[in-house]
Amino acid sequence: MRKDSVNIEVPEILPPSDDGVFKTLLTHPNAGPCLRDIISSNIGLTVKEATVRNTELPISDVLEKRERFDVSCEIDGGGQVEVEMQAEPMEGDSLLHGHTNMKNRAIYNVCDLHSNQRGVGVSYGKLARTYQITFCGYTVFKNRENCFSRFSFRNEEGEELADAVSILFVELSKLERVLKKPVGAMTGAEMWAIFLVCANSPKHRELLKEIIGAREAIRMAYDLLTSISQDADERARFRARRKFQMDWEHTRIVSFEEGELKGRLEGRLEGELEGKLEVARNLLANGVASDIVVRSTGLSPETIQEYAQKDWPGAS
Repeated sequence: MRKDSVNIEVPEILPPSDDGVFKTLLTHPNAGPCLRDIISSNIGLTVKEATVRNTELPISDVLEKRERFDVSCEIDGGGQVEVEMQAEPMEGDSLLHGHTNMKNRAIYNVCDLHSNQRGVGVSYGKLARTYQITFCGYTVFKNRENCFSRFSFRNEEGEELADAVSILFVELSKLERVLKKPVGAMTGAEMWAIFLVCANSPKHRELLKEIIGAREAIRMAYDLLTSISQDADERARFRARRKFQMDWEHTRIVSFEEGELKGRLEGRLEGELEGKLEVARNLLANGVASDIVVRSTGLSPETIQEYAQKDWPGAS
């Protein structure tokens, strides 16, 4: 590795599982065959044309969410595909809560992409199919062993309403079984998943060589990745993203620790106040003069007057 800063090392080959590298790789002017192949392998259709287009949908209302895609393209027959890399969980998401934000974001994006087609004068039956492929660098579905999960509109018996919209999640954290398969037995989608995870891994160098030799589009992707990794600007952007991520993680941890400390302090102070009010109430109930109660508890006369004669949270 080249040490580009004191704290951040930039690898010789940039990881294609990094959000920025992923987008740069698949939107490269020479990446057409790679983009067509990764889409074909994952949606199960042969894609002959894939035209990259604006990655930001226009909005018609100031209150509407603004989507920015990693890779948005149009394929044969007017079909639409959004390809995303989600290397890290979205803020506020976790496996414990089912990664609800990320799942709902995928639904929102694919539905908005589908409904943004030019539909005037076009039969609903002739609207183009819309796909979303999200590569996740973490586990999303804890009860599924398969790293590929496809979703569409179905009823309770599993009958598909229509194949107009499909959402595919590829969990790159679940490749253990795939890595044990002979390359000749791997699907194209499995080879691409391994490439995204292992392209810069010395541990899997031999396996990667086999995959590159078996699939021309992945060989082209590796050559492009090597070229991108030598670009000084791209390396600087990668380093900046990592630095931002490290700073953000540090800020989040510090904020959590400060918030936890503040919560404990507030809880302790609240408990002390309730205890003093309890003492004040008992003293007053036994006829002790209010000025003595003030000196005994340290509470102000106003506080005693306001709270001592009524219930408060925690009082029996």
